Amino acid sequence: MKFGKYLDKQAKDEWRSQYLDYKGLKDLIKESAREAEASGPAAFSPRTTSLSIVRASKQADAAEERFFQKLEAEVDKVGRFTNRVVSELRQRLANLQPKADKAQQAEGQTEDKKILMEEAKRIGEDYLALEKYANLNYMGVHKILKKHDKLLPHSPCRQFYIAHLHQQPWVQGTYSDVLVQLSNAYSQLRGDSTGQKNEDAAQGFVRSTTKYWVRAEDVSNVKYHILQHLPVFQFDKNDFAGDAQLINSVYFDNENLELYHGRLDKKPNAIALRIR
Repeated sequence: MKFGKYLDKQAKDEWRSQYLDYKGLKDLIKESAREAEASGPAAFSPRTTSLSIVRASKQADAAEERFFQKLEAEVDKVGRFTNRVVSELRQRLANLQPKADKAQQAEGQTEDKKILMEEAKRIGEDYLALEKYANLNYMGVHKILKKHDKLLPHSPCRQFYIAHLHQQPWVQGTYSDVLVQLSNAYSQLRGDSTGQKNEDAAQGFVRSTTKYWVRAEDVSNVKYHILQHLPVFQFDKNDFAGDAQLINSVYFDNENLELYHGRLDKKPNAIALRIR
């Protein structure tokens, strides 16, 4: 399935006008390619130039110029929409918090708690829908830039524009505080109790860990399903850093993931190369 049809199929109906206009951008690339073919030699080469070759000058309203203007406007549109929806989610959580505080005082599963749980669930599902929206548009920008460089090889732009795209707040993903607030609301509605820290240095325990490989696009989905049952652990609430106050580890492997599968299958003398 071509990406344009895939985007149309995956788009959320009520947000449809807010998605990247992939077809419009693709049409401008095709128009640019026709203009480039009609104008003869390319206006410039990405590697060399000449002081004695007369080249066709580009018009100010050339299709390629309009392509870049539209692309920038589309990226800005996605950013503004993402920011608006995140603000709405934060406001909904702010409204939910005092209601959850009040419901926490009641013992057992009350009707009010059920209603608030449903609202928390809707907020979580809307957050995941927004992440899917961001991922579809992010993929769309990559696809359209690749198409541009394929049809217009004498004016490549993908590498430069991707660096610009990665600076956008909606791409950097600075919204994990929403998951932390949502976790707090769920925790209150469940009636979670706070554990006590054991200062006994002589305590003994057997360590048991289970590790999972989660694709980047599924991380928030996994987090959301977990926080419905367990609260997000915050090592230092006075030094808030979202929901990812974790130790970062980098594992080295080859393209066949031999070390990973060796550990997964518990093969004798299996090793892991890790920087923590």
